Amino acid sequence: MSQKGTLHKIAILGTPRSGKTTFCVRLAKEVYAENIPTTRGIDFHVVTANLAGLKLQIWDLAGQTHFKEAGLFDGMVSGASAFLFCYDASDPSSIKEIDGWLEVAKQHKQYEQTKKYLVGLKADLISESSMIGLNKLVMKHLDSEIIANHYILSVKEDINLDNFIALMAEDLSNINNE
Repeated sequence: MSQKGTLHKIAILGTPRSGKTTFCVRLAKEVYAENIPTTRGIDFHVVTANLAGLKLQIWDLAGQTHFKEAGLFDGMVSGASAFLFCYDASDPSSIKEIDGWLEVAKQHKQYEQTKKYLVGLKADLISESSMIGLNKLVMKHLDSEIIANHYILSVKEDINLDNFIALMAEDLSNINNE
């Protein structure tokens, strides 16, 4: 079991304008912030809030294709305890971009042992019936052996956010037991 105070690196990858940076700011500062500028390259946060005795080092990687294709992130995913593959839940077509981010994450030598989460953001912009359809689309598009954990969240409305963080913290606290 991870010891109290263990620092875990979290790499957040995914679709541009999906809400990744807003999600990171919410984790780091515990507030929802509007109109956050687009990430250019990489942003970095250390979450000082104590989540189940863990500290999180969050790497927010820009979603634009030219950053991904330049190989800029290959070294940035090294040492990650978890990958969060984010897409815009209000735009189901954005799920298709996750495949390219899976390829970036696979450069990590510990990829198989690294926790992986598929996270749909902006849940406040979709209806409950749309969420059901979205889940079906996700299951069609992704192999459950690649990413077994799928969550749909809203940073703005705190939909499923606390549950997701608690589950991720529990997974990370058990990382050395596997």
